[in-house]
Amino acid sequence: MATEAQAQWVLTATGRSPTNIAVIKYWGKRDEALILPVNDSISVTLDPDHLSATTTVAASPAFPSDRMWLNGKEIALSGGRFQSCLREIRKRARDVEDEKKGIKIKKEDWEKLHVHIASYNNFPTAAGLASSAAGFACLGRGLEVHAAVYMVDL
Repeated sequence: MATEAQAQWVLTATGRSPTNIAVIKYWGKRDEALILPVNDSISVTLDPDHLSATTTVAASPAFPSDRMWLNGKEIALSGGRFQSCLREIRKRARDVEDEKKGIKIKKEDWEKLHVHIASYNNFPTAAGLASSAAGFACLGRGLEVHAAVYMVDL
């Protein structure tokens, strides 16, 4: 992975995702394991210039653990969705090289790296505007960029 002198590097990726309003929401799941809804939902995507989530993902061997901040406040990462996402990205990671920073990360080294995630919504978080969906979209994209995983692989 990195020598001791290189251990202070940080790779960052930032993404922005629009929020949406559900017009017709699904009510319950017909399959809990696969997370399949009972019925379809229809939503309207809002203009990201006005309502969006912006998330920055930073990865570094200097980080002792995975951490996340939402709107400036640190939150616990014990939830299953976050851990599942990280586990899948790390499992599918590829070798990554940043020539500008002189960093090479081997596929197997992604298991040893930790991430810091900072997400900010420019709208109220619990206002029914799918803030978690927007933030999670940004998170997935940021992790994907870091680990050279492409959504077509998932």
